[in-house]
Amino acid sequence: MRFTFAMVAACALAACSQEPAAEQEGADDFAARIGGGEQSGAPESSQRRMDLPNTAETAPPQGADVTQLQQLGDIANVNLGPREGGCTFMEGSREMLIAAGLRDGSIPGKAVIRVGDGLTLLDSGPGGLDSIKNGTTFTGEGVTVSVQPTGAAGQSRRARITVADAAGTRKSYSGNWICA
Repeated sequence: MRFTFAMVAACALAACSQEPAAEQEGADDFAARIGGGEQSGAPESSQRRMDLPNTAETAPPQGADVTQLQQLGDIANVNLGPREGGCTFMEGSREMLIAAGLRDGSIPGKAVIRVGDGLTLLDSGPGGLDSIKNGTTFTGEGVTVSVQPTGAAGQSRRARITVADAAGTRKSYSGNWICA
């Protein structure tokens, strides 16, 4: 009886794995199918994110519309300086801004955004980590980002960020301000 069961199980497993070669799905097809239906051969959006620079510059890329924030993606080589905590602005599941600072209110904080497929480093005014958590303004060459959290102070709360370019064009994003 055990032998018969083992043979039936082995045959069933073999039949499941005997899909004709022409119908087997390749890795690119699988990635396209689960990654939102992109066609084979087209770069998958998470792969494109991994190919973008992961170091920040003090100026946005030439010609970039700084009001069009992009998901940060890989920021492994971004130096936000010394820090004792920080905050992240999330629009849905997309990280759009990360900020950090020290508790010392005399030392400005730093933030990073992605615009034009490049990372741009921004500075805050004095106020340190408390100012960052409570909402502050970050500035860089040709860009200003104001963070306005709402509700009681906490680790996560609703917030709006407003991005302005040097000409005064503005765009706002709603999401969550998550601090640690």
